[in-house]
Amino acid sequence: MARGNKQIEGQLSFDFCLDTRNYVCQANSLVGGKQALKLNSAKLIRAAIMQIAKEDKELKPYIITISELAKLLNVPKSNIYRDIDSITDDILNNPVYVREETCNSGNKKVRWIKMPWVTRCEYHSDVGIALKLNDELRPLLLNLQDHYTQYALDEILVMKSVYAIRLYELLQSKIMSRVLPKAGTNIELSIETIKECCGCEGKSYNIFSNLRNRVIDIGVKEINKKTLFTVSYDYVKKGKTVIGLIFHINMKYH
Repeated sequence: MARGNKQIEGQLSFDFCLDTRNYVCQANSLVGGKQALKLNSAKLIRAAIMQIAKEDKELKPYIITISELAKLLNVPKSNIYRDIDSITDDILNNPVYVREETCNSGNKKVRWIKMPWVTRCEYHSDVGIALKLNDELRPLLLNLQDHYTQYALDEILVMKSVYAIRLYELLQSKIMSRVLPKAGTNIELSIETIKECCGCEGKSYNIFSNLRNRVIDIGVKEINKKTLFTVSYDYVKKGKTVIGLIFHINMKYH
């Protein structure tokens, strides 16, 4: 998929492929991890994941120019020059937390493993952004045979909310077939899962109306507007407390 290569500080780096019809493929455990990247940082990481080819045995370093990134994100180049430090800092400072479950004498234990997204993410004025995904993520990105999620990059590039991207990925990870039945499908997600995966574990999101208005409804609205899916949801309650949502998903063109 790469279109060439350059030497940066002695390291061979490959040019980004910008065909956004290619797939972003991730293990479901990565999709279901705790993530808190901002919108453009999340898009850049997905674009880096899209560079991975089926035959790849390792994660390669890549270069994307400012012009290419501006085109990818559909923003003016001046915005990228203005924001590039905050984008690279966000990627470097906001790792993904991957859930690991162990069972000992019948007792299930859960721990979160913190993994940086990259081992390198820096701006060079003469070439662009040099980026290399962290080798610790290899089992979650390379040679995936099952329990993985894939979608074309252009499906999320049009989104204006990182919550829409995360909700879309979560729902995609639960859909078991490429084409939904005419009646659609139902997917249940706990409120805890939504908060974890969207990076919304602050106290203000313990109030469900805040989570609904700021995260869930924004995500659902974007998915309905910008993808081939229609989504609505009902509450799962324990007493008066909302503990989960049942998402009703269908395709627009059945």
